[in-house]
Amino acid sequence: MSNENLLSFRIKQGFTKEHEFVFTRYLQDDRHLTIDMWRLLYEAVALLDQSEVHFDQTRYTFRQVYNLYIDQAFADEYIEQLVLLPDVITQFPSLTATFARRIVSTLEQAQLRSRSIPQSILLLAYCVYWWQSFTRGYAFEIEVKRDLEASQIIFDMHDIRSRAERYSPADLVVLTLMGDIKTSTYFLQESSEQALPNDFYITRMYEQGHAKTLVVFQKPFAWRRIGGRSVIPGELENVLKLLPRPVQVTQANTVLVVVEYATWKVLVKQTQKRGGVNND
Repeated sequence: MSNENLLSFRIKQGFTKEHEFVFTRYLQDDRHLTIDMWRLLYEAVALLDQSEVHFDQTRYTFRQVYNLYIDQAFADEYIEQLVLLPDVITQFPSLTATFARRIVSTLEQAQLRSRSIPQSILLLAYCVYWWQSFTRGYAFEIEVKRDLEASQIIFDMHDIRSRAERYSPADLVVLTLMGDIKTSTYFLQESSEQALPNDFYITRMYEQGHAKTLVVFQKPFAWRRIGGRSVIPGELENVLKLLPRPVQVTQANTVLVVVEYATWKVLVKQTQKRGGVNND
């Protein structure tokens, strides 16, 4: 009996051809995904998280395969090389692609990929999706870290070279405020009932598939801490049209003030020069 005959998949019920299509589009070029397509993509990922592969008398979820064969094998090595790149934004895609080729080889060597079993392509796509999310996220963290240093902002940041610190509750601390760095605003949309634990979030907002601007979402007390005052009401969908005026939105049952990242840095630096005086 061949190894391929021992390989089987159980895809979570509810995963449709539409999910498979948008996953393929994402891997080809995510710049052309619409808002509805992004929503479908995240649905697809959630369903594949719970899908299973059976091989060698063992059953794994797709998530377990990624953690065991990809994350544990490559994450630390990748980070060590990432932090050494002089121009991380332009250079990290090539580094990511180099490791992605190794991921394909790893799945093939583990006999988890077979061209004769179409569902194995879904496992590969799932692993590549999470690998790209991982690499983009930490490349963006390094970009922000280097920019804050160049802007002479005082901050503490977790050490991404440490696996334990990569799972810290916050990515950075500024003026005792706990912050996270996100590559998109999807974290605001994951669940309307999910609490937002940190005080501020540095992220990108997109318009028509292209990066529009860096922004900071912050809770009202964090906004006041850096001397913020008046705001105008808005919604997540129209924030880009209202900036650079500070915009107040309600998301995930939480009131947040959105400002451009450059504005936030100016206010933080002014507050730090005053000795971190609370402006409440």
